[in-house]
Amino acid sequence: MYINKIHIKNYRNFNDFTMQFHKGLNVIVGPNNSGKTGLLYAINLLGSPSDISVEDFNKNNLLRYTELYIETAPSIIIEYNIRHRICENDTTDESIIRLLPFLGIKEFEENRKEKDGIVEYNISAQIKAVYSLDTKFVEEYRKEVQKDVKDFNSYMMVLKHFVDSHYSWSYTNGVSSTKAEQKMATGVFDIRFIGAERTSEEVRKETKREVASFAKDAENIAEFDKFKNGVSEGLEKLLSPSIAKLSSLFENENNAIGLEKGNVSISSAVRADFSLADSYITEVKDTKSGYTLSLQHNGLGYNNLINIYMLIKLTEIQKGRDFRILCLEEPEAHLHPAMQYKLFKYLRNLDQTDDLNQQIFVTTHSSNISAVAGIDNMFMLSYVRGGEVEDCCQQSLHEQFTDKDGKTNKKEAKLHLTKFLDVTRSDMLFADKVILVEGIAEKLLMPLFMEICDCPYEDEHISIVEIGGKHFQYFIELFNNNAVKKKVLCITDRDFKCIPRGEINSFLIQNRRKCRQTSFDQGTYVHFSITTRIITSQR
Repeated sequence: MYINKIHIKNYRNFNDFTMQFHKGLNVIVGPNNSGKTGLLYAINLLGSPSDISVEDFNKNNLLRYTELYIETAPSIIIEYNIRHRICENDTTDESIIRLLPFLGIKEFEENRKEKDGIVEYNISAQIKAVYSLDTKFVEEYRKEVQKDVKDFNSYMMVLKHFVDSHYSWSYTNGVSSTKAEQKMATGVFDIRFIGAERTSEEVRKETKREVASFAKDAENIAEFDKFKNGVSEGLEKLLSPSIAKLSSLFENENNAIGLEKGNVSISSAVRADFSLADSYITEVKDTKSGYTLSLQHNGLGYNNLINIYMLIKLTEIQKGRDFRILCLEEPEAHLHPAMQYKLFKYLRNLDQTDDLNQQIFVTTHSSNISAVAGIDNMFMLSYVRGGEVEDCCQQSLHEQFTDKDGKTNKKEAKLHLTKFLDVTRSDMLFADKVILVEGIAEKLLMPLFMEICDCPYEDEHISIVEIGGKHFQYFIELFNNNAVKKKVLCITDRDFKCIPRGEINSFLIQNRRKCRQTSFDQGTYVHFSITTRIITSQR
């Protein structure tokens, strides 16, 4: 069971945004402030709806409060489309119970398939979550806005008052509009959110939950009580000298403070009062010297690796493992590049063999991760500013390399990129703009030429990528008709006649204006060859 599509309105960067996902591993890449973290939080809201505040409303819309929100208070709408495959003979699958309030019954029979006497269904459900002002306070909201709001800051103060006191979530079946209780919606998935600043707390919760479930069994409870009694007796024997002193000190009160009248006296004893779950700890063992350390005293890098690994593996022993979602923000934090590569090679292999047992969403700025995650698992995200409507846009790279007829892949380009989209070339996925050059010489010299032309590339978040030859058409396919409209400049080698060394400065001055005019704003794909003439002249 997994979220196959999300529709977000008026939440953080998202004005009216839709995105489809894969069943297993989903790696989301893009520049800073493109909406990656906001997307993870939107997914996490399905399990933790209280993690919301006035700051989560789309600020671009709030700035238009005089136009949009004088009569009607703002609301946030998130629709979660869910897919699952069930078998009639599988009596252990609890998904149908969890999804029942949100099923699209009309599609149920249409998706029925029978093979070798086994009947299966591809079922779909939709949860519509709306965060809005209680209707009882709409009139009060109008009065306060019209009376007290003079500017944007005063509007935000009024809105915060209502959000803190009178806003709540409501849930419906997105297909039939039938109302549902909050616990029905939040109980569909078991969602874990691991932020970039993470500790071992999430792993501790999971392991504690697993041990606690063991302790709930009647036979185990009896055995545990017997064990605790034995521990209590052993402690009492060990502490008998101290207990004797305390007993003589307190038990012989002799009604000094009037306890005797209440038929009360002080008694001393030892009880082993602990839970199985609290007794389990995770430690790190040094495989060479044999000593152990608590996670708190171990290095952050390996701790991150241990935490992520344990959260992934725990699904193998926990009931209802299909119902889990892991949101992982910037797993590269504190991880050596080789460890990042190793971790995501492991995740990719699990995904390819359908052994992931959960849906995983990852946001990253690491080219080491994108280089190994696999093109089919990646999504590009961007935040479009300055347009008529400011909103996020996204592109699945799997869809990017699928022909329009939906039947065949653009195999040649995809195979080439799969082979050559390594750590250095993956930088293009995170940049705002991209310059593609043939070789390392152009890559080294381009920043210098741009500086001469008063265009420092760092200020524009430009990535200069050498493709190792003339195969521009394969790399261009990554951006061709991409919904994420990234500007791309290709510098090709046309082997012009060399410019004499003494005329280089004069040539640069004459062509500086032309360099500026040939900008990224003229289109997605621009050929530019002036620079390569300079390169040739200096060989």
